[in-house]
This record gives sequence, structure tokens and C-alpha cells, in this order.
Amino acid sequence: MLSLNPTDVAAFPVDQLGLLVLEDLADTQEWNEYNFMLSAKQQYRGEALEAIAEAFAWLRARALVARDPNQSSDTAIFVTRTGRRVLAEGPGAFFANERLQGGVHPLIEERARPQFLIGEYEQAVFASMKAVEIRIRKLGGFGDHDTGVPLVNAAFGPDGVLTDPAAVKGEREGTRSLFAGAYAVLRNPAGHREVDYDSVDEAADAVHTASLLMRMLDRVERRLAQQS
Repeated sequence: MLSLNPTDVAAFPVDQLGLLVLEDLADTQEWNEYNFMLSAKQQYRGEALEAIAEAFAWLRARALVARDPNQSSDTAIFVTRTGRRVLAEGPGAFFANERLQGGVHPLIEERARPQFLIGEYEQAVFASMKAVEIRIRKLGGFGDHDTGVPLVNAAFGPDGVLTDPAAVKGEREGTRSLFAGAYAVLRNPAGHREVDYDSVDEAADAVHTASLLMRMLDRVERRLAQQS
């Protein structure tokens, strides 16, 4: 890492530079942040040196490195379990997990994130869409026997209890199609066979789709409350 051009170091996004620092820590087996920065000062100044300090702050904030409890020095560090996984498997899963922290609907996060953390991406998507289905059933007053795409079509059809009568026809049909299509594509396959997502990013996008549907249901719930 210390062989990089200072201009490049200053220009790197903090996450990219943080991963480079993480790799360097592992390669050199450096255990002291102060010593690392002392070495960096021999080559970098100004914005480049500050960027390296920012990269360390980013690593600490995401628990990729932590203070070493076995050392007396406050600047003693070690690469954490999460940091070692990122080094071994690449940052894809880590960044996908980050996207699910505070960025998705709470009812989706509590169901999907545990599965994501253990690498069960298919189950995370399945649980997310199941949560959407359960809420549609509850908001619409449907029974447990009402499930799947038929449930969605009944809830958001022309006379559906969740359909917004003030919306134009195209928007009402679009809402029904969005919910039904998402359920058919994201929920149904996982219920009938094993689904192997091409990438963790694809699975994260699927969870975010469920989050969008849940936020739309928030709006439906507020409208129904105003009408009652």
C-alpha cells in the first residue's frame, strides 16, 4: 500500500483505501496503528496522509480492525473475524450486508439480516417476501388460506380492499402488477426449489425490492386508517 502514488491515495474513496490498508496490515502483520501511520508519514503528507487516517477510521467503524485486548498499547490492533472474511472471500458479501443496515424497512431488516449475516441469501429473500405476504393478509383482513399471487390480486385488484380508489386506473393496475410480479419472481421459486443467486448483490437487491413493497404498504395502512 505504501508504494502507491500520493495523488492516487488522496483520490481513493475511503472504503477502497480502507480495504487496501486492510490488505497491507495482513501482508505485513503490522499490529500497531501508530507504527503504521509513522511509516506512512515517511512517504505521504497532507491530504494523502489524512486519507490513510480516514481509512483506519473506516476500518474501525465497521469492525474490520479492532483494538487488541492482549496488548497494553491503545494503538495495538488486530484484523477481526469480519476483516479476515473480507480478505479471504472478497468484499462483496460485506458491502451487501452494509446495504441492509439502516437502509431497509424495519420489518424486512429484522427478518432478512440474520440470514444475510450467515450467508443464507436465498432464505433472506424468502423471509422478506413472506413478511410482505403476511402484512398484505393482515391489512386486507384475509384468512390464512389466502396466499401467494391470488392473495395479491385479490388485495390490489379493481375492487381490492388495499386498492387506492383515488389513484388513476393505470397506477392501480401498476401497483397490483408490481406486487404480484415481485411475489411470483422472488417468493415462489424459493418456495418450490433451491435458488442460487448469481451474486450477493442480486440477493441484496431482491431484499430491497421487498423493502420497497413494505414501504408502499405503510402508505396503504395510513390511508386505511384515515378512512376508518
